[in-house]
Amino acid sequence: MSLANEEKKCLLFEYEHEKCKPSGKSRRFVNANRLFYTLFIVSVLVFIALYAAISWHDKGLNNYFSTVNDSKSITDQENSTKSDSEISGNSTIIPNLTTSESISTTQIPFKDDCSVPVFDPWDETVKPFLTDTDFTKNCDRTWKPYTELKNGTWRIVQEKPGMSCKARCHHFPDLTSSVKISDWFEPGPTDCQFLEAACWEKGLISEKEVYGYIHTQIPPSKREKMEKPKIRKSENPDVFVFILDSITPHSAKRSLPKTLEHFKSKHQAVDFPFLSQVGVRSQMNAFALFFGKQVEAGTIKGGKPLEADWAEEEYCKKYLDDKHNIFRDFGDAGYTTVHIDDWYLQTLTYNPVCLGFEHYYTNHTFYPFTYINEVSGIKKTKDSLKGSDLCRESFHGAIDYFDQFAEAYSDRPMFALQWFVMLGHEKLTWAKRGDDPMLAWFERNFELFDNAFVIITSDHGFRAGSSDYYQTEIGAFEKHNPFLQISVPKKYRDNGILEVMRENAQRLQTHYDTRATILDILKYQPSSNFTDRSTLKIPDEKGNSYLRHQPSTPRNCETLPIPQQYCICKSKSTDMMNVDGLADRFGNALLKHIEDELVRLNLTSLCHSFKVTEVVSLDLHGDSIGSKAMYQISVKTNLPAHFDAVITEDKETGKMEFEEIERLDRYGTTADCSAPINFTSLCYCKN
Repeated sequence: MSLANEEKKCLLFEYEHEKCKPSGKSRRFVNANRLFYTLFIVSVLVFIALYAAISWHDKGLNNYFSTVNDSKSITDQENSTKSDSEISGNSTIIPNLTTSESISTTQIPFKDDCSVPVFDPWDETVKPFLTDTDFTKNCDRTWKPYTELKNGTWRIVQEKPGMSCKARCHHFPDLTSSVKISDWFEPGPTDCQFLEAACWEKGLISEKEVYGYIHTQIPPSKREKMEKPKIRKSENPDVFVFILDSITPHSAKRSLPKTLEHFKSKHQAVDFPFLSQVGVRSQMNAFALFFGKQVEAGTIKGGKPLEADWAEEEYCKKYLDDKHNIFRDFGDAGYTTVHIDDWYLQTLTYNPVCLGFEHYYTNHTFYPFTYINEVSGIKKTKDSLKGSDLCRESFHGAIDYFDQFAEAYSDRPMFALQWFVMLGHEKLTWAKRGDDPMLAWFERNFELFDNAFVIITSDHGFRAGSSDYYQTEIGAFEKHNPFLQISVPKKYRDNGILEVMRENAQRLQTHYDTRATILDILKYQPSSNFTDRSTLKIPDEKGNSYLRHQPSTPRNCETLPIPQQYCICKSKSTDMMNVDGLADRFGNALLKHIEDELVRLNLTSLCHSFKVTEVVSLDLHGDSIGSKAMYQISVKTNLPAHFDAVITEDKETGKMEFEEIERLDRYGTTADCSAPINFTSLCYCKN
């Protein structure tokens, strides 16, 4: 290494550091060089400050910082050319900015005190877990449906000798009513919204099912019954929220590169890489996003309690119809609304044993489709959506239904919530099979999406990985870091909105801030034609809109409503696995707490007791100063199950407090027996 490089490195260390000890050079010579480089760096900083001040008059500092922040983004192609020493997995950025909260040249600095690790999505430690999990790669991509539903008429489009086809309608008069299934009927006109078509061939003894398919439509009769809205699309743009379950910023880049490239290059989408979940499961995060309520109690870093707004009795044991929610907000404002969830148990509400809504809460719902697919359809119909044979899955049907909705109501403002549960939930690379169909969907809806607010996000990080994956730094981080990108209508992109969004994208955010943004779009921005950037505190809301300057007060794990175990800000941690007896003590204490929870829920007769087989990790978070110490523990048990929890111990009394426990293994139906009493993933059913 050259002397110049050695001296440059010395600026980063104390003089006594090994790298900075004089090697045959006098200390005076080294100090002179240090002084020279210090003056050089100060000069550069002064130049940047002057440039920033001048730039204020041309689009302001926001434009300047958006350029700086954009330059931090490294494309996958650039990552592939980096040497091992340059991989960012070992680096840390602090997403803090110095900017202005008012229209003046006064710079108001804000420091968030939140360091977030930055990883290469293709980091060497993650590559062993990126296995090929595409179960559709050998499906028949030439296959075409035998039937179609078009312009209110269903017909057979592929006739075969000896094959007969009929259809039947599945209808729910109300959301919680029993399904009404018609008799099978011949091809012809129908106003059925969810039609199951089936074909049979004659066998030696009886007819054999050879085909089943779910067709959907928005019949004109449904549209004609709806009142014409009083608001205009020119002033109230469409708002589309697409939730990709369990997708993180890194997994999105790995699995959906074509779709993301299109979204960013064609729609100028802004990436929000520092989103932190606020609950353990989909439902908890959905309540934050669509109801503005915290339903999981916990502790914020620093020890401040985070109270739940609603207990389980309120959000789960009672119907939600009388609760204020985002769907009602848009409906009351005159928007035409749809909720599309490709899982029968409806992630937002039931999931899997809550009451949810009793009555329809949007103008349209995809629920009957999922019911046919998972409950009432014939076997061939259900098989047609498994992907492995015919390449079609429930998310394809969901995309088709959205297109039908968008076409039917193209003349009026629309709000859509579309939740893709099955695309990427189970495997780290599962979503890759959706990249081509998602890209095609965005391309054919280019004009629609280019004139709308489009929010693509996730509920939580990836939770279905192996324990080995979560022992990597990137795996542990991805567990609680949901994906978020947002685009705005084309006509608003040159009014400063993108600059302030990019500013906010460099700070810690939560689902409450995404919710505040949606409410800002609906209720507050239209009056200013979406030009208002001033900070706004929306009454009774926990978040701040991305479309405005957020308050300059710090945004970190101690100030935002994030339970400490989910906050993605990096804190000092110490491996405690080598401390004699500590891992065993905390591991057994965790399982004792789980046993106590099962007793409290009256489930001990249904659920096994656990025994520790391995304490995978035990870390002390922060400094062991003061009366309390916070630990994060990961434990494997005998049945098997894998639990992860944050435990706070009072060092004087030995009392332990437990945060919400995450079950990291894919537990499937092993906890289902608890559903009739109190569903909990802490249960491993005896039967």
